[in-house]
Amino acid sequence: MKYLLRIHALGAYPEIEIDKDRYDSICTAKEVLLNGLEMEEKYEIFVSNYLEVEEKILKIATQSMARRSHDYEDFFEVRMEFNIRMVNLLTAARLYKDQLHRHVRAIIPELPNIKEEVEGLFSKEYDQNQQFRFMEELRNYVQHKGIPVHWTQHNAYSDGTGKDRQLIYSIELASQKEYLREDKKFKKKVLEELPDKIDLKIATRSYVESMSRVHCAARKFVEKRLNESRSIIECARDEYQKIYPEKFVGLSAMCFEGNQIIDSKSILLDWDDIRLKLTKRNTELVNLTNRYVTGKSKIS
Repeated sequence: MKYLLRIHALGAYPEIEIDKDRYDSICTAKEVLLNGLEMEEKYEIFVSNYLEVEEKILKIATQSMARRSHDYEDFFEVRMEFNIRMVNLLTAARLYKDQLHRHVRAIIPELPNIKEEVEGLFSKEYDQNQQFRFMEELRNYVQHKGIPVHWTQHNAYSDGTGKDRQLIYSIELASQKEYLREDKKFKKKVLEELPDKIDLKIATRSYVESMSRVHCAARKFVEKRLNESRSIIECARDEYQKIYPEKFVGLSAMCFEGNQIIDSKSILLDWDDIRLKLTKRNTELVNLTNRYVTGKSKIS
């Protein structure tokens, strides 16, 4: 077997011969980075679905302000739009939760009980956060029984007096205990601690905070290995750049048997730059339950 760094394309490109250990380390590094990217992609899907819920809240409130009449069909459409987004959010949460430990274990396979460590992060949130418990049960309810949004209400209330008085529009959405109770699989202990009407805006924001804490903790598990793996790829890329200073694409670590290519691993880093971008974009989300977005003008 022969192992080379070279551009995987037709043409007379320079080659760097490497040994099997280095080839294997490059292959492993790429696999580690791919799992790191998948971790960030699945978390991004979850966060993006959360943002769609918040954006829909603002859009519906604005429509309520601009279009005063609401018949039954309007209310049905509003509830359906929120149900679509809540189902998407809960499905994305399931995707993320079910697969996180697999990616962490693929990145640091030598650590014992890593699956239990990751699952323990979720268990901690479940034990400490009532809203997390509810949303986890709601996710199961959606999978097996019904839809999450049972009630919506358009609100308009005044703030201030005289010429400073302003009318504020909002939309409220909730799950109702009477419907959740019909699902025999909904945990009774969780059901007992719920009010008759569960505020889905607060529950969702608290749930996202918990998932964000889990993700940031999981990042800490794998950060060192991801940095080491990227460095392995960078070193190979930089070494080749010294003998081929032109801009290149298609640089690969290649395994040959005679003149036959047995295996080839692309070792450019454009795709891993996306992982770094997602990591920078999605910092830990905190205090969402104490924040809200407003369209109120503050220009004086």
